[in-house]
Amino acid sequence: MPGVVRRAVAREPTAAAAQLPPWQELNTYRAAMLASAVGDLATLDRPTLYHIVARLTLDDGGPSISAVQDTRYTNRSESALSSIFFRLFPNKPSYGSELTFRRVTVDGMEANLEFQQERTAVGVNLPQALQAGQAVTVHMEYNVTVPVANARGYGTFNSQDGVLLLSNFFAIAAVWEGRGWNLSLAPDYGDPVFAETSLCFLELTVPQIMTVVTSGSTTGKRENQDGTMTWTCVSGPMRDMMVVTSDRFTSSSTAVGFIRVNSYYLPENKEAGEAILGYARDALRAYQQSFGNYPFAELDVVAAPISAGGMEYPGLVMIAEPYYKTGGEYFEFVAAHEVAHQWWYGLVGSDQVNEPWLDESLTNFSTVYYYENTYDRGRADLVFKNYVQSRYQVARDHDRDAAVNQPVAAFSPEDYGYIVYGKGAVFFYRLREKLGDEAMLAFLRAYLQDRKYKLSTSADLLRLAEDTGGQDVTDLYQDWVLSAHTKL
Repeated sequence: MPGVVRRAVAREPTAAAAQLPPWQELNTYRAAMLASAVGDLATLDRPTLYHIVARLTLDDGGPSISAVQDTRYTNRSESALSSIFFRLFPNKPSYGSELTFRRVTVDGMEANLEFQQERTAVGVNLPQALQAGQAVTVHMEYNVTVPVANARGYGTFNSQDGVLLLSNFFAIAAVWEGRGWNLSLAPDYGDPVFAETSLCFLELTVPQIMTVVTSGSTTGKRENQDGTMTWTCVSGPMRDMMVVTSDRFTSSSTAVGFIRVNSYYLPENKEAGEAILGYARDALRAYQQSFGNYPFAELDVVAAPISAGGMEYPGLVMIAEPYYKTGGEYFEFVAAHEVAHQWWYGLVGSDQVNEPWLDESLTNFSTVYYYENTYDRGRADLVFKNYVQSRYQVARDHDRDAAVNQPVAAFSPEDYGYIVYGKGAVFFYRLREKLGDEAMLAFLRAYLQDRKYKLSTSADLLRLAEDTGGQDVTDLYQDWVLSAHTKL
């Protein structure tokens, strides 16, 4: 990321480590971590490692990416794997883009490919079965076209108004669930990515005039003789690597302890860009105090031409650019919501396609802690009523109540907001009333520690709520999450 250029802290390599390329050495990723959180790298269970060398080209035919990707994948299951599946989200038909392979090899051998889910998933057949505990390197060379002014899928993979949003542009390893690969495809609303924690080493070449903002931290920038610049960026333990680039950005920065908080915005929106920097700073403080520490060295907030109010990625959140013109309470609320996703989605992962309530409902409830810490309990309750509970009331008033714990595709776009963002968040509000303020925070802190960098299910959440709260919450869960027509 722009700003301070961070370099990995050197350490004395072991004989084994000296043989590894930098992208396979855990020490490389220290640059994206706070010093107090570097130890988290050693706790990861053989994460997938990505090395992506990509070039962004801008021409009359539209933006395009040429990439070479090496993925080091370890079989952490108990089953032998005959193939590894990757998600290819640029191939989602409505996106108006395409990812096409030039070459795919496994340990130097040409690989056969098996496409599924409208070509948004590809199985790379392995030359021999990958046994439990074994690792393999998959080499990919591919091209990606970037759509122009396409708001489908919230517009997060798009080029518009001088800003390029490159969400999920690379091949992301799918999640193996014991009996098969999870290849679920979300509709054009909702979040498409279900991924395990991984580490990413990105070398991205763009025109020199462009600013690059990514998940993680920038460790180097190199000017090239052809008028381009190569940015080297590394992630911490993250589920994705978001990239935003533009020749129009200006920025402001502040700090929360040793965490650098950056706000990127268009020059004409300077006042709003600085205001949202303050909201992000205060949200980071509030959630660290409430849930637990944010482990990364940076957090970016980016004004983006998206159709959703905001969109979350590890270490980076996007806020819809139109809000920078209107400002107001909802502008602040959206910022508080998206920053909370750094805990619920970023650190604690879940299946956003089939159990979206686990991150969206909890995140919308978590805004209460932002307002309580930044203002007071009265302001928090008022905002929750106006922006959260009221959404569910709309569904009630129109006889459109539904169970919360359903896949995204079970809802219409409107009902997805009413039920998952509204009713699901009210469940957590009622859970707080049942457990008490201190027990609720104890539960959320325990949930973070138990599932940090892992994947969570509804069963995990309920288990920890009951273990730390000391009460049976089955009836509350049944009434609010599994049933319709709950009484307000």
